[in-house]
Amino acid sequence: DSSLNTTGIRGLDRPKTQYLAELIRVLDDKKAKVIGLDLVLADIGDEDPYRRELESSIHEAGNVILSGRTFGMPETKMDRVSQLPPAFLRTNAKGVGVQNLRIGDFGIVRDSLVRMKLTGDQTMNAFSVLVAQAYEGDNFPKTLASLHEGLWLSPFYAQAIPLNIYGAPMVLGPDLAKKVSEDPSGAVEEGFLAINYRGPRSSVGSFEGTFICLPGNLSYLQTLDNRFFENRIVIVGSGETNVRNRHPTPVSLVGGETQNEMFTAEILANMIATILDGDYVFFPTVFGRLGWLLAIGLVSGFVCTNRRLLPVTLLVLIFTWALYRYSNHLLVHSNVFLPTLPALAIPWLTLLGSIGARLALDDREIRLLRDTFGRSVSPAIAQELVTRITEEGGDGQKALLSEECVGSILFLDVANFTPLSESVSPERLFLFTNELLDRLAECVFDNQGSLIRYTGDGLIALFGRPIVREDHAILACEAGLAMQERLRLLNDERSMRGEPVVQIRIGINTGTMIVGLLGGQKRFDYSVLGNEVNVAARFEKLNKDFGTTILVGEPTIRETESKFLSRPLGSISLKGKTRQVSVYELVARSDDPLHEDYRFFLDHFNRGYVAIRNNQYEEAFREFSLAIRYRPQDLATQKLLARAKERMPTEPV
Repeated sequence: DSSLNTTGIRGLDRPKTQYLAELIRVLDDKKAKVIGLDLVLADIGDEDPYRRELESSIHEAGNVILSGRTFGMPETKMDRVSQLPPAFLRTNAKGVGVQNLRIGDFGIVRDSLVRMKLTGDQTMNAFSVLVAQAYEGDNFPKTLASLHEGLWLSPFYAQAIPLNIYGAPMVLGPDLAKKVSEDPSGAVEEGFLAINYRGPRSSVGSFEGTFICLPGNLSYLQTLDNRFFENRIVIVGSGETNVRNRHPTPVSLVGGETQNEMFTAEILANMIATILDGDYVFFPTVFGRLGWLLAIGLVSGFVCTNRRLLPVTLLVLIFTWALYRYSNHLLVHSNVFLPTLPALAIPWLTLLGSIGARLALDDREIRLLRDTFGRSVSPAIAQELVTRITEEGGDGQKALLSEECVGSILFLDVANFTPLSESVSPERLFLFTNELLDRLAECVFDNQGSLIRYTGDGLIALFGRPIVREDHAILACEAGLAMQERLRLLNDERSMRGEPVVQIRIGINTGTMIVGLLGGQKRFDYSVLGNEVNVAARFEKLNKDFGTTILVGEPTIRETESKFLSRPLGSISLKGKTRQVSVYELVARSDDPLHEDYRFFLDHFNRGYVAIRNNQYEEAFREFSLAIRYRPQDLATQKLLARAKERMPTEPV
């Protein structure tokens, strides 16, 4: 400190060491219980003529706590540089503590660490902790030893501290069950205790302030009555009014003017008093903050349900005023510091969000969708319809007139739904159907499809419109396989609950169809019509005859190229069709892992199918016989095997 330089004390003609030696003797004679020197003594060397006098006075007093400072150097990855008293003073002192104040935002000192890690395994207790420890009789302060972090509240001030300001990570006393963490960027997150200030700064020479603050004149101190010192803690600090020795505190007047700043020694006195009295300030933990802010959010949401702007604004104003008063009450009477600014911001943010949501609900596009389509429209259809209606100047019917396009259509139905409906109550049937269709509809949306409508125990989905996609056939097949996988997971859950499993049937076809609005003047539906649509519906029902899950048409197979594995099942005649329609079973994606037996089954089945198409019935019979060994219950193989056997010229051996 510049006020205590090596040549002498400012305003006096004696060296620092001589002055401190005499001061300690005076305070010891006055029966001071603990003497704390909040001074930098690192510059006192062996050559100092008064060093032995100072050393002797510290030793004879037996109650002197010295102070040291450390400075981190993270940029060069070096250990911190310490400004500790010389060894010959440390060995005679009661203890040496690190100067433990932290300068926070706007230069305000709000908190203090308890223990600091130096280099390697070396640690040093804070100056204020050692003073309190000496005052209580060499025992770790009882209030600190019993301090702990609860689920909702913690006395530890949690805020990131850059190492380039304070250096190394801090750890707490041995009896404190608190772990201090250090993140990879070198920021310490925990380990500070807030200082519970007893009042504003004290005036030097006054006996009426928060603490008795006396000038350091030895003659003056010797004239004072012993009662000012007996069994008390005396903190000796610099009176220099520089930026490092005076700091604004939370009890300073707004504006942080110099005359309201507090000397470092008095700040330390406040921290020591906090420890001795156990009068700690508590802060919400992560759970506490979340619970506090969530409760405010819930109340704010309830307050903002009123649709009238003026009443809800007044309610929010009253609510925030009540929050502010309640936070102050907890701090003053219960020493609980709640996050005030976020708490006060939540009601107003909720109000703004509520206003924005109401404005959005009144938007023309939302009103059009609500009035025209109700709640049955899928998100993809809704967005496309809004865009097209906007481009047409708001004429919804003109924008959504039917159009002819090429797309892919998917029909889905639940197999054996009637027996299932007879085995459960109507309520459980509705719950199950809703759960099933909701999961299957997600597969449609995940693959850019549009949900046309639900059909009781099934659904119809369109791919390629209104969202134009050239790969609509691939997307439809992906959706079908995803539905199959989603159903498998649902059946596993139902089996674990002892409930019956269900199966689905899917038909997919690709071709030209007509899509657009369908209905009367008061009610519209976005729908799809066409011969290819009817074929897909027929495919869905044919699954029952073939014992399959997904049947697709030949146009879909051509569009998907080699992205999927399928097997041909033959050709069927449909009403309205002059030619037969080829039908295929969609098996899996080309890159899906399949069991080796199933691949053998497909190989033999496909060879048999080629043979029967070429009228090679004996070869077909042989291949289908091999295939059915792998899947004895496969209906399609059974039928084709029977057909090959029937048409063979001789009875097979």
